[in-house]
Amino acid sequence: MKTIVSSGMICVQSKLGITYSICKISFHLSEDETFQYIFEPNYWVMDLLTPDVFQGIPGLNLDLRAKQYVRENRIPTFISERVPSTNREDFYTLLQEVGMTYMDPVEYLIRTKKQYSGDGLFLKPLLPLTEVNFEHDARFETTARFIKTILQSLADGRPVKINNVLIQDAHRKTVHDVLAFIYARSLEAQKAKQHEGIAKARSEGRYKGRKPIRVESVAFLEMLEKVERKEILPHDAAHALGISIDKYYRLKKQLQK
Repeated sequence: MKTIVSSGMICVQSKLGITYSICKISFHLSEDETFQYIFEPNYWVMDLLTPDVFQGIPGLNLDLRAKQYVRENRIPTFISERVPSTNREDFYTLLQEVGMTYMDPVEYLIRTKKQYSGDGLFLKPLLPLTEVNFEHDARFETTARFIKTILQSLADGRPVKINNVLIQDAHRKTVHDVLAFIYARSLEAQKAKQHEGIAKARSEGRYKGRKPIRVESVAFLEMLEKVERKEILPHDAAHALGISIDKYYRLKKQLQK
């Protein structure tokens, strides 16, 4: 019997702008219309998070530390809270907004820009978790950017090496927490320095307010293509371009006119 499978990664973003890949979700639909959802948690990533960032996945008892959570022929809470039901008046309009002609719940959640208000969880496409090695001669714009890149690799669940030395699973949280602390302090220092500069400019009558961020059209189109190929999320594209997610969608809308 033929079965269609769609998969995605349930994620949550911290206040530092790091996206954590906490659980793979797969939707299996058979020709006889039976279906199942399979959740495969990344506990080594969940364990990096504090309760103010991640409070669990609705409908799953993660205390069991099960390798998989399977729901046969019933819609799990995580899906029912986020995916529109077929009896909604605007059901097909919502499908059209994300370029779909039929409902695939996992694919819908990957494509939609609508955010569920009950928690900060969202879906992104599955990406290969290749090993990353940060060597001593790695070049980054700033030390803070370098630290954030390491944090993001740990949050992705990737095997991470520093100068060819693998960070063992037992040490991942310690390394993560130390780097997160340093990164947070660097952001605070950067913000304080910026405020000092603005205050000084105001006192000297030189401050003219924040200038609009200019976005090069070529760079934006490159990011837009990556989003459409499902290589990255819109939020990731906006962050890479240095703009807000609202401005990202405004620019996208202008291009589509």
